[in-house]
Amino acid sequence: MSNIIKQKFKHGIFSYYSNDQYIGKSLSEYGEWSEAEVILLKQLLADSENLIEVGSNIGTHTIPLAKQVSNGGIVYAIEPQYQNHKLLLDNINNNKLKNVKVLKIAISSKEGEAYMNTFDENITSNYGDSRIFSSNFKNAESVPVKTLDQLLYDNIKERKPIKIIKCDAQGQELNIILGSKKIINQYKPCIYLENDDIHTSKALIELIKNMGYLLFWHLPPLYNPENFSKNTKNIFPKIISCNMLCIHRTTKIKLNEIWKKFEITDSNYHPFKKIT
Repeated sequence: MSNIIKQKFKHGIFSYYSNDQYIGKSLSEYGEWSEAEVILLKQLLADSENLIEVGSNIGTHTIPLAKQVSNGGIVYAIEPQYQNHKLLLDNINNNKLKNVKVLKIAISSKEGEAYMNTFDENITSNYGDSRIFSSNFKNAESVPVKTLDQLLYDNIKERKPIKIIKCDAQGQELNIILGSKKIINQYKPCIYLENDDIHTSKALIELIKNMGYLLFWHLPPLYNPENFSKNTKNIFPKIISCNMLCIHRTTKIKLNEIWKKFEITDSNYHPFKKIT
């Protein structure tokens, strides 16, 4: 019996794992996943702009962002883990999107080979927690590794202006930025990425700052009281996403005044340090 369910939700038709304890559970209960991130990124994108999404998972954000840039824009959706990649392709096809280019490859600071964990589909798991490892292990999947610059800058056919780089890559964010310097220097995109590791946070913050960026914490709770399904039960109490919004100093953008209190001025500070 398959644990894959297909339903219509806020942003379209999605197939998801019924025993995925976060993304699948959120779709089932609320008809959406981390909607605050979608809302923010859509505000930054014109309908013809291009973005890179590293760690697309099954496409819960890919789909609405592709619809946002459907007037000539492209989403480069990068998802190396084969189970998530399979559903990502299904979800793109079921929503009849033609402006998503899916790449099954891992992204880091240099080219090579790595291994990814796979999931027993009969067991409840966090299907979003797929990450790359340098050595092989039981039930691992071998994946090729490249930098974003190799894929989308050095490859002249794929070289397009990039408005946003979005990263949710389970701890690879520092390496991803190190391998994206050509794209970042050329296009100065907005960068939106996860930063929930207190051990790598300082290096990540200082790297992006030194590239000419202003950085802000974005800490949305997983539960959205105004969710699509109008479900008033919070099944994710006290759980937040720990992300950063990074805007190049030359970018002309007007942020709401509330962002000032979230500006990152001390690279030693991390929101999770006080609760560890």
